[in-house]
Amino acid sequence: MKRLAIALFFCLLLTGCWDQVQLKKLLFVDVVGLDYVKDTKRLQTSYVISSLREASQGGGKASGLFLQSTGENLYDAVNQSNKEFPGVLNTLETRLYLISTQFAKDQPLDYLNTTSQFTSNPLYAYLAVYDGDLTKLLAKKKIKGLTVSDFLVGILDEEKKRGKIPTNKLLRLILGGAEFMNDFALNRFEPYKDGARLAGTALFRDGKYTGINLNDEETQMAFLLDGVNGKYQLLTGSGGENAHTVLVQNSKRKFHLHTNPNGLQEIDVALKMDLKLIENGTGKSNISNQELKKLEKTMEAELTSKSSEVIGILKRANCDYLQLGHEVAAFHPNLYRKMNWREEYPKLKIKPIVNVRILNTGIVE
Repeated sequence: MKRLAIALFFCLLLTGCWDQVQLKKLLFVDVVGLDYVKDTKRLQTSYVISSLREASQGGGKASGLFLQSTGENLYDAVNQSNKEFPGVLNTLETRLYLISTQFAKDQPLDYLNTTSQFTSNPLYAYLAVYDGDLTKLLAKKKIKGLTVSDFLVGILDEEKKRGKIPTNKLLRLILGGAEFMNDFALNRFEPYKDGARLAGTALFRDGKYTGINLNDEETQMAFLLDGVNGKYQLLTGSGGENAHTVLVQNSKRKFHLHTNPNGLQEIDVALKMDLKLIENGTGKSNISNQELKKLEKTMEAELTSKSSEVIGILKRANCDYLQLGHEVAAFHPNLYRKMNWREEYPKLKIKPIVNVRILNTGIVE
């Protein structure tokens, strides 16, 4: 029995040594940055890498590396990196693809389709736009005490949990279908102090960045109009003379298509929201039912106005983010086939209708 225990002990030691050798060779790519080399079409790829140093059985020390390589495409750039730096690039745990605005204007998904050919497929990573010097950002050692990867991905993770931003996973964008998924909005970072911050979304038409953006508030409204449940989202408004704050309990969106023999006349985007009143803005500890109904109407008017502004921006960018073309094609296929959707969409009458119900306030008389 004693000999068996000793044999098992030495087997564990040997296994640990083998793991140590393998882990030292692995370069875990956390973030991939994509840009062009100056004014050329040659791809410049940046990598924020987490490598495990002093690896031993059960652990090791994580360290960060920044690498860059160029190539004709993403696969070529990765191949060049393997020639220029010892170790094995591993993209299985890649959490974010960050693209420059210059790169975003030139069918970025066509380049990123190459990722599906990698053995370790990172298609569950986020895809976002950075409106600044990508190399300068990714080469930083720390941002607010965090690694660049943890900082950027952490912001996206937390805002996604709050339901305020699109998920933008690479898998959905690449495999979601060509015709209707080519219009979308990507989360947008911009330089801020010594790091970066989320600054709304960048609008894409036919897979290309339009150069038109939605700010944070507009992005939140667009996301609700896109049909997200919106639970626990915080909304604020002026309430006429008094500011108010509400928490979304539930949100439902429906489309209503109005047609006649001459074709499609109007699309109504109906948004029904259940809200919890957090602050009524009056300074009073309680509020009457009459005041509550008045506040509901005020909020409906405010949210309808904000929705109209968002739809106006989408039409100006000719970006069908709400996938209205898909809705028309699904329910009126013959009508859709006769339309030039790209040409007619910006001129189409699209009317938001917001219905609000405030419940569970705890401060109603």
